[in-house]
Amino acid sequence: MILAGLDVATVTGFAILKGDSYVTAGAFHWQGKTSGEVFRHCRRIIYKMIDKYQITHVGVEQPLRTDIELPGRALEDGSTGPATRPPMKTFQRIYGLCAVVEEVCAAQSVDHRYINQGTWRKAFTGNGHATKQESLAYAQLIDRTITSLDAAEALGVAWCLRGLLDPRYAVPRGDLFDPQIPQNERTPF
Repeated sequence: MILAGLDVATVTGFAILKGDSYVTAGAFHWQGKTSGEVFRHCRRIIYKMIDKYQITHVGVEQPLRTDIELPGRALEDGSTGPATRPPMKTFQRIYGLCAVVEEVCAAQSVDHRYINQGTWRKAFTGNGHATKQESLAYAQLIDRTITSLDAAEALGVAWCLRGLLDPRYAVPRGDLFDPQIPQNERTPF
């Protein structure tokens, strides 16, 4: 079983797991100025990723909901401004990228599924409301060189996907590491 986790956005994180082994994780920008150019680049990269690693399963963080509201900005008087929504252009780009990934997976007969953010965070960190920084800290237990929040989140998606596919790995991530055990004695796999 070789699987990829993706955190699809303007900067997209990816992680590859092979069975119980960690392979790689990273993040990159899609190339292109227009959505069409970005989607074409996405298609090429996903085809190459599937081919290079012989990926059999892909998990993608479920895209943002269009009814999401962002908290207002802090104002000088200590209050917060009104909540806002991301521009529709943001949703169109993310939904388009997710559709391209799903289409490439279908064309290559690769299992594809979306994974809710709270679900993968719970599986990876033990806390469904973990912050991006907490996800990065867990990712660095597996690979100290991971510095990208996007790569860390993609690793969380891959970790959760592996647990969904194989019950042997379905232990919440937070339960695997006892803080009392010295870091050099921890085994993430």
